[in-house]
Amino acid sequence: MLPPKVEVRVKKINLRRKIAQNLNDFVATEVPVEVHVNRQHVTTLFSSPQQLRELSVGWLLSHAIISSLNEISSIYVKKNRVKIRCVSEVDARIKAAKIPKMVDSSCGSTADDFVFLIDRIAKPLVNSSYRVKAEEILEFIRVLNQNSKLFRLTGGTHSAAIFHKRKLVAFAEDVGRHNAVDKVIGAVALKKVNFSECVLVSSGRQPADMVLKAARVGIPIIASIAGPVYSGVEAALKTGVTLICFVRGQRMNVYSYPERVEFTRII
Repeated sequence: MLPPKVEVRVKKINLRRKIAQNLNDFVATEVPVEVHVNRQHVTTLFSSPQQLRELSVGWLLSHAIISSLNEISSIYVKKNRVKIRCVSEVDARIKAAKIPKMVDSSCGSTADDFVFLIDRIAKPLVNSSYRVKAEEILEFIRVLNQNSKLFRLTGGTHSAAIFHKRKLVAFAEDVGRHNAVDKVIGAVALKKVNFSECVLVSSGRQPADMVLKAARVGIPIIASIAGPVYSGVEAALKTGVTLICFVRGQRMNVYSYPERVEFTRII
C-alpha cells in the first residue's frame, strides 16, 4: 500500500524572481479501493490510502445503502480491498442508487446524475434544532485548516471535519472531496455520535450530491471554504440542511435555514 504522499523531483520556475530550481517536493497519492458488500463488488473508489474502513462505512451511509451502523455485521480491510457484510437486504438499494462501478477522485456529477438526485432529495429531511454561533463556524474552519497538513505539504488534497457539540470528533484528508466527507461520516458513525448535533465542515464546493451526504445521516449544518452549486442550494432547501459557504476571514454566506446560525448585530 502506498503512503499518503511520495517525494518526487520537480523543476520549480519562478517568473517573478526569474529563477528555476530542481528540487524535491511531495505529491499526494491515490489508490483504487474496492468496496465489496455481501460478496458483491459494488464500486471502486480512487482514494488516498488511509482510513479505508471509515471511507467505506461513510460511503454506504451517504449513498443510503444502509441507514445505520446496525445493518453492518462485519468489516474486513486488506490492503486496498474492503469487504463488508450486511445483515439487511441491500441489493435493491444498491441497484436503486445507480452506483458506477468506478469513481475517480474528481467525483464529478453529470447532468443525468443531478436530475436523478433531484428526484430523490425529498426523501431525507433533517429535523434538528441544533444551533451554532457564526463565530464558532469561523473557529471550525480554522481548526480544519490547521489540521490539513497533507494539503499544506502537497496542495493536492481536500479536507473535512465533523464537530459534535463544538468538539472535533473526526478529521480526514483525501484526494477526493467526496471521499474526505465520507471518511468523517464513517468515523462519526463508528464512534456512535449523534449526527443531529453535528456540524460538517469541508474545503470543497457544494453541489447536490455533497449536501445529500449530510442530509442522509441527519447532519443539520454544513460549512465550506468553497462556494455552492445551485443544485446544492436546492438540495439544502429541500432536505432541511443549513448550507454555509465562502467561510473566509470574517465572512460567510448562509444559503438555507439561517435560523440555525446565531449572529449578534452591532448597531
